[in-house]
Amino acid sequence: MRHFVMKHFDLSSRIIILIFALIMVPHFCKKQTDTFTTLAISSNRPYHEEFATRTLTENETFELQKALSQPYTYFGRGGQAYAFFSADGHYVVKFFKQRLFRPSWLLNHLPLTPLFHKYREKRNWKRLDKFQRDFSSYKVAFEELQQETGVIYSHLNPTTHLKTKLAITDRLGIVHNVDLDHLDFIVQKRADRVYDRIDRLMQSGKIEEAKQSIKGVFAMIHARSEKGFRDRDPNIQTNCGFIGNRAIKIDVGRFVKCEEMKTKEVRDADLSRITAPFENWIAETHPILLPSYLETKEASLK
Repeated sequence: MRHFVMKHFDLSSRIIILIFALIMVPHFCKKQTDTFTTLAISSNRPYHEEFATRTLTENETFELQKALSQPYTYFGRGGQAYAFFSADGHYVVKFFKQRLFRPSWLLNHLPLTPLFHKYREKRNWKRLDKFQRDFSSYKVAFEELQQETGVIYSHLNPTTHLKTKLAITDRLGIVHNVDLDHLDFIVQKRADRVYDRIDRLMQSGKIEEAKQSIKGVFAMIHARSEKGFRDRDPNIQTNCGFIGNRAIKIDVGRFVKCEEMKTKEVRDADLSRITAPFENWIAETHPILLPSYLETKEASLK
């Protein structure tokens, strides 16, 4: 009897351990890799003509070749993409999270009752809508807001002309040679975040440069509005930065065409809303800059 109980206990323990492993191992792997895998950035989506981008200029081609002729190392992930920094520190390649656009295989293959058909249709529509909105924004960032984003190339369709395998090192130190012709990504000049730049300038006693940086942020927002685009994720602290002395938008997946942005009333309301947290941060962290900040804001709203 005791032997039977022990045998039953051993079997139960093994089942519990197995279940625990099946649950925890994937979670552990995701945590270690920060959810990045080559599968996560892979897609078999067909060519979409609406996301074809313009031909690069000779200078743009030269810079793109320079950017893609070196290895990249994993930096981190945002809501939309995985970011890798170039060896020379001047560029970032962002590969899109394809799960955000893929229809659920399980949901589309399960036999569902009519009650769940609408849910499946709505879920699929949301994925398609997000794909179209995001890719439209990535195209805009390259073709119409290049100065305001620092994007030197948007690759939004399968191609054959790149003929480049990029060496990227993931969070675990594993090197992957990925075929860029078959991936969706953008190449962007690497920027220093706005708050970090101003902090650094103030610590170095470069007050005038800090004031100019504030003016640069306002100028960047104004230029985007003048071109008739709204930014649905305009957080200055996390999503804006500087390339040299030029302010840019780092996160480029939320631009929407909006002709109303060209009107003074809408543009001024948008500017005031976006810069309110920035103003609070200046007042709390670097109050000596506040008079110059308010002067810049007033000039921008005239």
